[in-house]
Amino acid sequence: MFNSKDEEDLKQLIENVFRDFLNGKYWDWKYKFNPDFDPSLVAIAEKNGKIIGCNHWLLRRLKISALTEVKAVLGADIAVRPEYRGRGIGKSLLLFLRSSKAIRDKGAVLSYMFADPNLSKSFYGPAAGYIPAPTTTISYFKLLSWSKLKNNIKAVNEKIKHESKRLEKLNLKILFQLSGAPQLLLKLSKKGIEDGETDLQNADVIVIGDLSTLAVLKGREGRIRNLLKALLTRKLKIKGGLFSILKFYRSFWLVEEIFREKVS
Repeated sequence: MFNSKDEEDLKQLIENVFRDFLNGKYWDWKYKFNPDFDPSLVAIAEKNGKIIGCNHWLLRRLKISALTEVKAVLGADIAVRPEYRGRGIGKSLLLFLRSSKAIRDKGAVLSYMFADPNLSKSFYGPAAGYIPAPTTTISYFKLLSWSKLKNNIKAVNEKIKHESKRLEKLNLKILFQLSGAPQLLLKLSKKGIEDGETDLQNADVIVIGDLSTLAVLKGREGRIRNLLKALLTRKLKIKGGLFSILKFYRSFWLVEEIFREKVS
C-alpha cells in the first residue's frame, strides 16, 4: 500500500503515463490536497524497490435517486510502466483494491469508473468484472450566478421601496445551501434586501435543498403544494427557531420576488 515515502515516485509515474492527457502535474490537486483522499485506497506495485504500477480509488457519496445515497469508490488513474505491461500487474492492482479491507471498513457498497472504451473491452470487464453503463448524455449548468442575483436584488428593492408597512418588522437572515451552488445569505430588513456573500454566519433560518428548491421559489402557481411536497420528500429542509421560521414564511413573498427572474 501507499505511504508518504512513495509520493514523489508515484507522481512521476502518473505524469509520465498520462502526459498527453493530463498535461503535467496534477497529483497534488487530485489526491494529496483532496479532503476525501485516503492513502489506504492507493495501491502500488514495486520491483526491486522501484514503483512500476499504481491504482487510485477515491471515496464518493453517490446519489442513486432523490432519496437514496450510498457510499461508493471511484476508480481512477491506474498506471503501469510501459516495459512492465502485459504481465497482469494492472489486473492485480484492480483486484487488490476491489477486495481491500479498507473499502469494506468505510462502508462502500459500490465501485465504478470512467474507462477508456477500448480498454474496457479487454481489461476492465474480464479483469475485474465491471459492467458497462448505458451511454447517456448529461447536461450541466450553473445553478447560481451572483451577478444576476445582485441585479435581481436591486430591482426588487426598487420595486418594494414604497412597501414600508410590510417591511417594518422584518429582520431576518436566511442562508441558502443549494447543492451545486455557492452558499447564499440574504438579509431582509426594513431597508429591503441585502446580500451577504462574505457574511455567512449567524443565520436565523437555513434552507437546504437542490434544484427543486429554486423551482418552489420561482412560481406562485401551486407554490404551497410544491413547497409541502418538497418538505415531505426531504428535498427541501428548513432549519431554525420556530419564531424565525414563522417570519420566513411571512416574508416568503419577498424571497420569491428575488428568485422570480433567471439567476443561473
